[in-house]
Amino acid sequence: MACIVHFLPAKAGDCIVLEFDNKDCILIDCGYAATYEQELKPLLLHLRENGCRVILLLVTHIDQDHIEGAIRLLNENGKSDNPSIIPIENVWFNGFFNTVCKHPEFARRWVENLSADILQQRDIMTKELLMQAKGENEYISAEHSKCFEELCMQNGYCLNRQFEGSVVQQAGVSREEILSAGVSVGDCILYVLGPGKKQLDVLSHKLNVDMIRSFGCNYQLNKTFAKLFELLLEMHTEQSITEQKIAALSGNLESWLGTSALAPMNVVNRASIVVEIEYKGLRMLFAGDAESSDWVNTLGSHYQLIKLSHHGTTKPNLALLEKSKGDILLISTNGGHDGRHPEDELLARAILAGNKTLFFNYDIERKRQLLAMQKKYGYTVQFKEREIIL
Repeated sequence: MACIVHFLPAKAGDCIVLEFDNKDCILIDCGYAATYEQELKPLLLHLRENGCRVILLLVTHIDQDHIEGAIRLLNENGKSDNPSIIPIENVWFNGFFNTVCKHPEFARRWVENLSADILQQRDIMTKELLMQAKGENEYISAEHSKCFEELCMQNGYCLNRQFEGSVVQQAGVSREEILSAGVSVGDCILYVLGPGKKQLDVLSHKLNVDMIRSFGCNYQLNKTFAKLFELLLEMHTEQSITEQKIAALSGNLESWLGTSALAPMNVVNRASIVVEIEYKGLRMLFAGDAESSDWVNTLGSHYQLIKLSHHGTTKPNLALLEKSKGDILLISTNGGHDGRHPEDELLARAILAGNKTLFFNYDIERKRQLLAMQKKYGYTVQFKEREIIL
């Protein structure tokens, strides 16, 4: 055994802990605050009792279902040199303010004090957008991003220290370039497959265009714009909500093909951090909520474990499934209670592509059908298994 993968139930989010045999751990996303309280915190306390440390906390992007639990963790963990929960040596996170707003389009606009007119206009726009918003369950959260970045700074956590400009991004666009730029963390080597400069530029440009539309070409800003940033992106980016056509529930996976609306990911999801982790001959891929067509050229052909993108949505995983196979696929989902995740077509494509073992952190709507077809298609499925041994 080289690694235990703790695949935690995180509702609609992600939360995975890699526990290596040398007592080092990597924590990838922390789900919602409830995920932290009910699942992650007890596990981390247990790991600390066993002499473990977190060599890397990776928050893949700023969506609430990935970052909210991480904020709760850093709040309770306190100062990095005197942690209450578990030692955390490195943090990787591309937030609004340490990444997006460092872009040249924003650099000249930062001021300490805004005029009363701009503040009034900001407040009016925020109220208007709040009235249009769908409610408190929206995913994008600039407010959470600001809070997380400030906690890292105040408590002395090493944020993105291995990267030029403190931005986690691709070091190249080919497999060879990526492999030559691995980052050593503990005894692991991590390769950053995404985001690329293009995805970060698109995210920054989109926000800048929305700000110009709202405030004019000469707008100024500071960190009090966090909530407005969040609302602008929620209201004006394409939605990542998926819709499925009704699948024929026959005993043939082929009938599930063509049932996805193939909804694209929004600009925040496409800026997710995507990492390949190497340890003692193991290669594991964690795709966040990213669009695999953006970094397909950097992929290897085989991994011991792949965490698929965006809770089993078809579109962001198409290129990945065509290029790579995994001995184990992880699909982090809420169990399909909203009728969206995982998509039937994604399940069919993953199995028909030759991936033999699928793990789900919840029971899903297609559980009965997937169990019934295992022998016919030569795969296995596991549900609610929290520890996966590699």
